[in-house]
Amino acid sequence: MKVSVSWLKDLVEFNNDIDELAENLSMTGFEVESIEDLSDQAKNVVIGFVDEITSHPNAEKLKVCSVDVGLPKKISIVCGAPNVKAGYHVLVAKVGAYLSSKSLKIKLSNLRGVESAGMICSLDELGIESSNEGIEILEENATDIPPIGSNAVDYLGLNDTIIELAITANRPDGMSMVGIAREISTITNSKLTLPPLNHNDDFEKFEPKIVDNETIGSDFIYSLTYIDNIDNTAKINKSIFDKLSSLRQNCINPVVDITNYLMLEQGQPLHAFDADLLENIVGRKVTQDDFGIRNGKQGESFVALDKKEYELNDNIKIITCDDIPIAIAGVIGGNNSSVSVQTTRIWLEAAVFNPTAIRNSSREVGLRTDASSRYEKGISPNMTKAVSKRASELISLELGGNIKSRHVNNEFIKRDISVNLRMEKINKVLGKFRRSDNNILDKSSNTLSHLNKDDVEHLLTKLGCLLTSNSNGWNVQIPPYRSSDLTREIDLIEEIARLIGYDNFDSSLPDPLEPGVLTPSNLVERRLRNSFINNGFQEVVTSSLVGPDNTDENAVLIKNPLLSETSRLRTNVWDEHLKILQRNVSFGAEGCWIFEIAKIYKKDKEKFVERNLLAGSITGNKRFSKWGKASKQISLDFFEARGKLKQSLEVLGIETIDKQLTDIDFMHPGRTSELLVEGKNIGFFGQIHPSLSEKYDLIKETYIFNLHYDSLINAATRKTNWIKIYQAYPTVPYMERDIALIHSKKYSSLEIINLIKKSGRPFLEKVELIDRYEGSSIHEDSVSQAFRIKYRDPKKTLVEEDINPIHEKIRKALKEKLNADLRS
Repeated sequence: MKVSVSWLKDLVEFNNDIDELAENLSMTGFEVESIEDLSDQAKNVVIGFVDEITSHPNAEKLKVCSVDVGLPKKISIVCGAPNVKAGYHVLVAKVGAYLSSKSLKIKLSNLRGVESAGMICSLDELGIESSNEGIEILEENATDIPPIGSNAVDYLGLNDTIIELAITANRPDGMSMVGIAREISTITNSKLTLPPLNHNDDFEKFEPKIVDNETIGSDFIYSLTYIDNIDNTAKINKSIFDKLSSLRQNCINPVVDITNYLMLEQGQPLHAFDADLLENIVGRKVTQDDFGIRNGKQGESFVALDKKEYELNDNIKIITCDDIPIAIAGVIGGNNSSVSVQTTRIWLEAAVFNPTAIRNSSREVGLRTDASSRYEKGISPNMTKAVSKRASELISLELGGNIKSRHVNNEFIKRDISVNLRMEKINKVLGKFRRSDNNILDKSSNTLSHLNKDDVEHLLTKLGCLLTSNSNGWNVQIPPYRSSDLTREIDLIEEIARLIGYDNFDSSLPDPLEPGVLTPSNLVERRLRNSFINNGFQEVVTSSLVGPDNTDENAVLIKNPLLSETSRLRTNVWDEHLKILQRNVSFGAEGCWIFEIAKIYKKDKEKFVERNLLAGSITGNKRFSKWGKASKQISLDFFEARGKLKQSLEVLGIETIDKQLTDIDFMHPGRTSELLVEGKNIGFFGQIHPSLSEKYDLIKETYIFNLHYDSLINAATRKTNWIKIYQAYPTVPYMERDIALIHSKKYSSLEIINLIKKSGRPFLEKVELIDRYEGSSIHEDSVSQAFRIKYRDPKKTLVEEDINPIHEKIRKALKEKLNADLRS
């Protein structure tokens, strides 16, 4: 929201300098984003008088002008404008002037052999939009010509400063000059001089053809005013023109300029329809009952004021005349009913639509206008009729219009909002603040006290509220311009705190103050993140919102998405992770290892399921240099990549078991394992399917892992794992034996290890796979594996006689249960 300081001074009396005013606005919730001094556009630009013109001796299209700029001697300026004439006042940029709109510094120059000591300017060259061609001739646009040599700032309406404010969604009143003036009056105790508004209800009731109450209901309003006998060929009042120009609003024609002026002044969007064009469309005389509001139809098109054609659908609300679209409700009018200089009769629309409906329409057509941005924030319908009356009266006063009738939808009911406010609640929520004797605030004071009734009444009265005392506090009647955001007791308390200043309240900490403590789950999460980072992974954070590319039938759809690309909640994380790998590799990274603790969402019948995952992806190799390594080794094999995950998970102190997995369609069927913790499935690790690596343009050796985060945390923090039990270090040596066997491929090494452990009690301490062989020397359905077994008795040193029976028992079990051929 851009605010003109000179316009503000017409509405509120304040003497603060600009920086102080900006600070006050920022501290009360209206953040200042920028401050622009418009006079910089015309610095060193003066009023000049063209005394004499001669032809340029060396250029047919150039002229040499003798110009009086208030100096003892006239200056010579070479000008190529076709409309330059002797005997007229012009705008002259003297040597040293800087035209910011053209990034041009005026210098003493020589043009085709003739010295030129300045530049005669057009409005466009000064950054002011104008339909005039050529230089600005003051006699053609003004009756009161400033003195020769005087600064052109006042003539151009640039003696102003523009403050740009960030308006939050809960303060729609801030989207107007009057709203900001009220705010300044409140925070500086300044006097308001607002234009009068007539709130008398002299509108006739009518029934617009409204298809549904979602757009216009009892809480919203739709009004029409019929005005004829308008002279729309004249120039708009200079005061209005200057105010619109300073805020970068194009001046189009007087009727449109007045509607824009009122929107900026009061925050109420207005729209005028040309009555003659509407009757041409309909083919008969138009009445208020011909207007309606409905959804667009699939395949229906609409040409708007910007001359662009928009495809409509049933998510777009449109204004109709005899069911013919004439505007997209609250967004933009139609070219088929646009007001021009030939317009003599209009229907003036003033409405308040449902914010959600306008937001949906604006998003569907991909267009956000000044009007839609105000409607989306939710403006008050209690101001609409009064602003409409002020607009029609201005049209009548400035353009000679004759107001014939005013109409408002019969469903609209003006509601006065009153809120019960308790003194006890105020002090309980806000606590004590600094005060002084002569003023409610004293930032240097250390005296703390609670608010009293006089303080509250003083502050709320400044906001425009009417207070009626009761036994607990007050019944507060909310002013119509704040009826959309001051609806609860806590809203009023927040306003009191905002006006006093949050930093002026005493801090209120819990007593006694206890330090925070990380829970076991928090500690494990912190250790897990650090472990992954220490092992070469980078943590990423991806969006939970995805587009229609996610075709999972159990995806949770967003009811009111901002974009189609964010229209549903993700059902997996690996898809986005592979895109991250693709981007990094395409930018030249040799390897990319990432992980994320993320959520996925799915629909399970009537319920929505949210699950926490520990997920990640690995592609390529990461090393400091290629020295000592084969230059062709650009990837990790399956076991190296699985080892990286194992190292990262070791900090949890739990054992993960791998089991072959073949039924995930996006994973490589022979290089994917199911991961088990305490006998339960917690996810998978493996190489992606070749079709996926081709789709994302990644090397074949790209791996992803997907683990149930909550299951991991629960296992790691279980009492038996979380509380470490220390054992005495064994003082006796262990003995090792190897077993090599040939067996069918249908038996996994995990099954064999479990069988060895079961048969090797009580002295078996550890068993591990040390060798695996497949080749032509053994049957194609068989595999050769070797296992190393460690035996130990904590009480004594084992001898051969102790180990032989147990080792033979293991050999016998392997032969009988696996039909294995033992080689050692």
